[in-house]
Amino acid sequence: MLSDLKIRSFTPLIILLVLFTLLSFGILLPVLSLILLGAMFAYIVRPLALKIKPLVRFETLAILLSMAILATPIIIILYFTIEQILLLSADILGSIPVTTNGTTAAVNNTLINANVQNLGPLDNIIDEFIDEIGKMIAQFITWLAGQIITAAAYIPTLFTEIIILLFSTFYFAKDGNKFVNYLKNILPANESFNKLYEQINDILKSIMIVNVITAVILGLISTILYYILGYPYVLLLGIITAFSEFIPVVGPWIVYGVLGIFDILTGNIIRGIIVIVSGWLIDTVVDMYIRPRLAGQYSEVHPLVFLVGFVFGAITLGLPGLFIGPLIVGITYVIYLAYRDEKLKQKELKNP
Repeated sequence: MLSDLKIRSFTPLIILLVLFTLLSFGILLPVLSLILLGAMFAYIVRPLALKIKPLVRFETLAILLSMAILATPIIIILYFTIEQILLLSADILGSIPVTTNGTTAAVNNTLINANVQNLGPLDNIIDEFIDEIGKMIAQFITWLAGQIITAAAYIPTLFTEIIILLFSTFYFAKDGNKFVNYLKNILPANESFNKLYEQINDILKSIMIVNVITAVILGLISTILYYILGYPYVLLLGIITAFSEFIPVVGPWIVYGVLGIFDILTGNIIRGIIVIVSGWLIDTVVDMYIRPRLAGQYSEVHPLVFLVGFVFGAITLGLPGLFIGPLIVGITYVIYLAYRDEKLKQKELKNP
């Protein structure tokens, strides 16, 4: 009777727990990826804050300083990026012809037109091909203008998301240990779960470190490539390429492809082909070899699991998915391993 009474009194609590968990999940779903990403960033911020705390005495101040220290490299990169963009803009504005005595200086034909004229008489097929290219360029310009307008309208939402990310990072860094202890208290305390905690810790290390390392490697190698091929503003191109590693699906091809196509259209066919082929090789080596190998060094999870998490996490969740996708897939993988180990132990006990 006592056990029945406990079950009856416990059942409404379970129902309420499940109900409000689902309601909370529904409310937080639009920002859930940002909250999870903040928790992952806090994984880096908290150890640094613990080292700074003895120097400043206050935990909140230590966390804020840690966040500022980790943000400093990003600010420096943004500074050099803006500087390069301003130099590029000055060069472009300086090349625009000015009016003199009410007349405008004649504008030279572009390199594309010059190369087309050098081809000599064109038949109807080539004329139609050129027309199609012109239509595609016009459509692209229209699309680009729409994207700029959409991005401008997205700024308030972006600001809100940044605030959510910063607050999530701060509070997880401050109280994340309480959350972890709560999970440990409600989960079984046995050998399998203790091993699971260690594996999740290794997965977090691999994801937070590997994403940054691969982006830096890609940016450095690409900068060297741009310098060898004689491109201007190699630092800006290298920074853009490094950040493009975090762009879902497209990745660094947003840089390699544009440079290669532009070179081919303007007559520098050899350099265009070289940057496309070299970019493909660099991107393939980084994404298919370096990234999974680095991730595998920090945990026992198979590199293919991380690769699937990186790719499909980015497709389904966007930029946060580069971090969250491998975490979810990696944890799922180690849970299955733990379940398998439990089953094997049970079989061994039944059949000694």
